[in-house]
Amino acid sequence: MKDQEESEPTSPISETTCKSIGFQRIDLVLDHPQKVYYCGNKITGKINLYLDEPVDAIGIRLKCKGEAQVYFTDRSAGIRRKFSSDENYLHEEFYVVGERNVKNTITGGVYPFSLTLPENLPCSFEGRYGRVRYSIRALLDITSVYRFSTNIIPFTVAPTLDLNRDSLAPLPVSEKQSKVYMGQTESLNMSMSLPVRGYVPGQTIPIQILLKNYSNVIVKKLRIVFKKVIMYHATEKSRKHKEIVVEIEQPTDKNCESYDIVFDVPAVPPTGMIHCNIIDVLYTLKAEACVDVSEWYYRMFQKNLKLRTKVIVGTIPLRNYEDPQNTLSLPVDTLSSNVMNTSEASYLNENEISTKEIGETNQSEEILQVYEKSQIYRSSKPDRDDPTGDDGDSDGEVKPYSPVYRVYKFRSSTRRKEAN
Repeated sequence: MKDQEESEPTSPISETTCKSIGFQRIDLVLDHPQKVYYCGNKITGKINLYLDEPVDAIGIRLKCKGEAQVYFTDRSAGIRRKFSSDENYLHEEFYVVGERNVKNTITGGVYPFSLTLPENLPCSFEGRYGRVRYSIRALLDITSVYRFSTNIIPFTVAPTLDLNRDSLAPLPVSEKQSKVYMGQTESLNMSMSLPVRGYVPGQTIPIQILLKNYSNVIVKKLRIVFKKVIMYHATEKSRKHKEIVVEIEQPTDKNCESYDIVFDVPAVPPTGMIHCNIIDVLYTLKAEACVDVSEWYYRMFQKNLKLRTKVIVGTIPLRNYEDPQNTLSLPVDTLSSNVMNTSEASYLNENEISTKEIGETNQSEEILQVYEKSQIYRSSKPDRDDPTGDDGDSDGEVKPYSPVYRVYKFRSSTRRKEAN
């Protein structure tokens, strides 16, 4: 069936043919307004078929697919080579009305449908050199050759990574480093500490930097960089790409040794990309003491003092660290059994929140920000990066898509403080 679908004609049926059979248009509408689903959830919606009169056709077919693609180029020894790889996770097809190879009388109207997603799907992901994308569309098959299709509608398969199940997530982080610069006898010492290693989107990462400068070298500023590191695996080669998600520059004072720097984790995919074998994601945090070295020949050897550590980004926050706010304000659609995953349901139950209480809350504009669009951030080394790959998926779809990820609200959120 898949081979047959890939050979489907892409050219549209002429307007004259549409009028001769009384076809106006066919639309597909998903019930969930933000098109977000977890593994094992049901995708429900309706197909709207507009006809001038009933037509003889095979039927109305629903097609849902999910796949991952990796594509990049590599230049070595003066040779430019392309590398790619792909994985297929989902290919569901069935007739909502009619059956294959049998003519039926199809009338215009509304046709509801329901499709259950399999378990163990990787989450949606969009990157510079690869993606995991899910989509759905409906087709009116007039014959085995001629058909009308709705637009290809992408949707998000939401990730699940419970930080409470990661043994490293609740542990504090402490990194130290020192350096003696050329021409100096005393050292520059720097330490970085975090209360825990695991955070969720919307949560504030509080960083404490201790800077003890026993040398005569001048530290101009502290630079904090939160990076997303993606590994793209092709058949014969892998490529690492780093994106700068958050960058902060903190001026220093020679009379101050302690600096508290905070930022919120934006809507990003979780660490790991579980169930995907060709894309890996992890996050790093770097603290850099930027020194002022005036002599040009010193700059060649005197590098800034840097500290690095890994940060775990999940989707279920740590229970004993910080409780999210406005939990009761989540929309009913988000918390219904059709959209909420078992880990989130367990989290709500442990916090003694009932579905009845959730249903009685007011749904304001702020509630719709439970899920936020992700983005591809700027490269840390853009001069070494090839242009974004423009290969389409198996249906030729090349339109950019931004999956959405769950974003929590916390009392310590910097965005909350800015809003006030």
